[in-house]
Formats: sequence, C-alpha cells, structure tokens
Amino acid sequence: SGQLAMFLLASSLLATWTELSANGSWPTPRHGHSAVFCPRRGWMLLFGGNAFDPTNQLFRFDVARSEWAQLKLAGPPSKREGHTATLTADGRMVVFGGYSGKFLSDVWELAEAPAAAAEDGVAAADDGAAAAANASAVRLAWRRGETSG
Repeated sequence: SGQLAMFLLASSLLATWTELSANGSWPTPRHGHSAVFCPRRGWMLLFGGNAFDPTNQLFRFDVARSEWAQLKLAGPPSKREGHTATLTADGRMVVFGGYSGKFLSDVWELAEAPAAAAEDGVAAADDGAAAAANASAVRLAWRRGETSG
C-alpha cells in the first residue's frame, strides 16, 4: 500500500509539457485573455485579450479533436483585456471586468441557449462545423448580468 502511494506520487512528479498540434481557425497571438476548460464538453473556451488591440473574440479548442474554431455569437461583451473568467458547476462561463481604454466592471455569462431562444431572436449561434457534424449541436448565447443600484 505504501509502495503504491509512493509510485503514484513519483509518477505524478514526472509530468512533462507537450506542445499540441491542432487544426482549425487558431486565435492570433495575444495576452490578457481568459480561458476556461469545460470537462463536460471537452472544450477550452478562450475569450478576449489583446492582439495589438483589445478584442472580444471567442474561440473553442476541442481537446479530443485537437481543433480550434472561432465562435461568432451575436451580442458579445465589449472588447477587453485583463478580465477574469470562471466556469460554473453547470457549465456557464462567467466573465468580469477588464480594461478597454477604461476599467470595466460588468459581468457577462456565456451559456447554452435553449432551442426556443434561437427561434425568438435571442443572441444565439452555433458553430457551423459542429452543426454539420452533429444535428444536436450545442447553441451558445451571451447574456449581460443585471446591475443593481
């Protein structure tokens, strides 16, 4: 039992970095962006940052397929860098603040949009490649948080 624990500890200390090769629409080099990993979908979502100017681009990296895709959704947050983002337990990406010529203090969420939302004209879109590959493609939508006061 103690030997197994020692082996597991030793093998976990032997982790190494490996650069991945990937296909698809890569994000341009940038800094000040945020990225979250959604284990339920096997995606990393990358938002915003500065690629010589602040941006509000959203990219998805599909780990299993080793493929990048730019997701162009209606109604995104304003361009920003230096913001924070987290993934909630139910799979929503929540973005706060940042900088875009002035400091920002808004809150946005990116969540799966119900099918009815797309029919009602809510800011929603799906990834065309994913839609072609899977009739039940995940639909995502940006929503701005409510302000108080």
